[in-house]
Amino acid sequence: MILTKYIFKHTINNVCISTIVFLVVIWLTQSFKTIKLIINKGANLSDFFILSAYSFPNWLLIALPFGTFAGCMISYLKFENDKEIVVMKASGLSPLKISNPAILVALISSIILFILSHFILPITYKNFKILQNEIRNNSKELIIKDNIFLDISENQTIFIGQLNDSNYFEEIFIQDRTDPLNLIELYSQNGVLSTEQNKITLFMNKGTRFSTKISKEPTILDFENYKLEIKKNKSKLVSARVLEYNEYSFFDLIKKADQKQAKKGKLLAEAHSRNTVVLLPIVFVLIVMITILNSNYSRIVSTYKKTISISFLIIIQSMFILIKNAVHSNVILLPLMYICPLIVISLSFLMIHKNINFKKLFKRRLRRSYL
Repeated sequence: MILTKYIFKHTINNVCISTIVFLVVIWLTQSFKTIKLIINKGANLSDFFILSAYSFPNWLLIALPFGTFAGCMISYLKFENDKEIVVMKASGLSPLKISNPAILVALISSIILFILSHFILPITYKNFKILQNEIRNNSKELIIKDNIFLDISENQTIFIGQLNDSNYFEEIFIQDRTDPLNLIELYSQNGVLSTEQNKITLFMNKGTRFSTKISKEPTILDFENYKLEIKKNKSKLVSARVLEYNEYSFFDLIKKADQKQAKKGKLLAEAHSRNTVVLLPIVFVLIVMITILNSNYSRIVSTYKKTISISFLIIIQSMFILIKNAVHSNVILLPLMYICPLIVISLSFLMIHKNINFKKLFKRRLRRSYL
């Protein structure tokens, strides 16, 4: 019992650290798009953190299985390098008992993944897409850049020679086409943009107003102060948003699969992948246990064991992806999404329980084939 707690404590600490590392990497790679959206649409910094929080369950679904794999591998390789596993085996502990703490950690990860994929992900991902859509279509601020002609509305174009802090502009040119019979052009030395009370107003100083009617000479008027209200584009309505699969619950996806025969394979594959992702931590941990605990007492370099474990991980993960994609076009293959991981789990438990050394077994078969 004390030994189990000792292994469990070290393993779960490493799993947590590894998962956090994977989360940070995913956050850094995925946040560039969000930062670009926030900057281009003039949203608040708080919106960036809210979007990141909504994306967290989706990222955790990816990071937790690999974090569990990495944490268990780091812990058990350390135990082996310190000769602790040799002592455990010499004291009469079977490989299955030694691997019990890691399997317990994998089960905890699986429970977390089940809760995330079935209950939390549909809600948070839906909120993420709603907020993202609102930022794209309803930016609260007017984003103006210097030395660029910008259509601030359907009938208004602005050019700023120099943009300073606090919405202070220099060398302002505006063309106003609101009146179809009268083209208005404004030039000002400087001005300030105000966004109070949901109204965008440009206060210009020391400028000239050109008013040109059709087939007539322009009217020129110099001014000291001029106030221009910038009208938002009302015709730009919020675009209809297409719901993505992550926004649906498991049972919603099953219902839609019955209603939409053309997308039945994709919907069923997405629905049942919510269940198969739960098995990934168990599969990955058992791979680590087979590689480390069934290596006999020979001094195999830890790098070699890491390579074997990671190779198995890539093969199994690729197999899961291929089966899921195959279900998109052929629903008959759906049971394979459950059969394959269950076969891997069963064979892994058998190898650990019987302490089957696959390296020795492979060598024996080679000898028999030569004879």
